[in-house]
Amino acid sequence: MVATLALVAAGCTFFDTTPPPGPCPRAAILADAESLVRFRDGPGRDLIDVSYVGRLASVSAECKYDVDKKTKAGAMTVTATIVMGVERGPANRDRKADFEYFVTLADAQRQPLEKSVFKVTARFPDNVTRLSLTDDPVELKIPLKAGQTGRDFIVFVGYQLSEAELEYNRERRRELNE
Repeated sequence: MVATLALVAAGCTFFDTTPPPGPCPRAAILADAESLVRFRDGPGRDLIDVSYVGRLASVSAECKYDVDKKTKAGAMTVTATIVMGVERGPANRDRKADFEYFVTLADAQRQPLEKSVFKVTARFPDNVTRLSLTDDPVELKIPLKAGQTGRDFIVFVGYQLSEAELEYNRERRRELNE
């Protein structure tokens, strides 16, 4: 009798036709906005003029689907976790680094759909020049049309840079590739 009940219970899951949850969107760090070098005020751009340097280390995404079985439409909630490193430079006197990063949701053709900017203040304790930070997870709610999955979206992360900071990053990348 027990063996029969076990087979019946196992059969219930064997014949379950509920599709597994779909994939999460790909999460990526934009190369041009992967790092941030913030200099002290003034024209100097040497090593001694660096206030702090930031580098996005990783971005990961987890997702949950809420899709109607009949219409195949619904929503997906993506939770992105961003890890970054910050290093205090020689010109940093107040032992802190204020910066912003962004999280952008894009479609499969890389066209932006939504962008959010987040502020961070890193404080360096005495005798500490490097920090690893994990900011609060960022939650994105994505409406899904019938048949859409995480494959139809990309989550991009990067530092919110000024034009000068963006050009500095691009110049550094060109120098490294020569």
